Amino acid sequence: MGNVNEFKNIRIFFSKKGDAKYISHLDLTRCMQRCIKRSGIPIWYTQGFHPHQYMTFALPLALGYESECESVDIRLTEPMDFQEVKERLNDALPRDIRVHKVADQQMDPKEISFADYEIQVAFSCDDVLTKFEKLMAMERINVEKRTKKGIKEVDLKPLVQVISTGEENDQLLLKLRLPAGNTLNINPTLLFEAFCKVYHCEVEAYHILRTGIFTGNLAEFC
Repeated sequence: MGNVNEFKNIRIFFSKKGDAKYISHLDLTRCMQRCIKRSGIPIWYTQGFHPHQYMTFALPLALGYESECESVDIRLTEPMDFQEVKERLNDALPRDIRVHKVADQQMDPKEISFADYEIQVAFSCDDVLTKFEKLMAMERINVEKRTKKGIKEVDLKPLVQVISTGEENDQLLLKLRLPAGNTLNINPTLLFEAFCKVYHCEVEAYHILRTGIFTGNLAEFC
């Protein structure tokens, strides 16, 4: 087999919805590996005693979340039409994981800085929209965030960008932009924790959909 530089790296964009939201990132990786092998796509394998497929996910999704904007990079050992890659993968993948685009890699995943979310959340209290607006008007919104170095207190106030708010059937509807990537990654549930702490309530149910991934200058990741 030739030099690695002779091979072609491509980026596969896909959605992960429905029952697929219960698939962990590790299981998603295994699923992708098996489906790529089943599809017959000529993927490059690492060299050595334990060869494995070259595969890199840009921004792993939390368990229980849905997404319209996931991506994984693979390396082809021979040229292949992007449309054929898409069709072969969709034929092999579970119904709730759908490839919607295959393209050349353009950006480095290290450039990712933000992610957008659409959220529906029900709390065990009334007037959730009014309460949320009061929460966001507070001078500080301190929460405890678990990091590799332990528990760290973080002020969400300057980090959360509220794109829109609403209320329907006693559920709070939110569109948020949050820090994401290697430098700082904020999970939307941290905001739920802050809400519950301030208003002495509990989260009864929620649905989180990741709708976009962006660089520091808000260019869509591609």
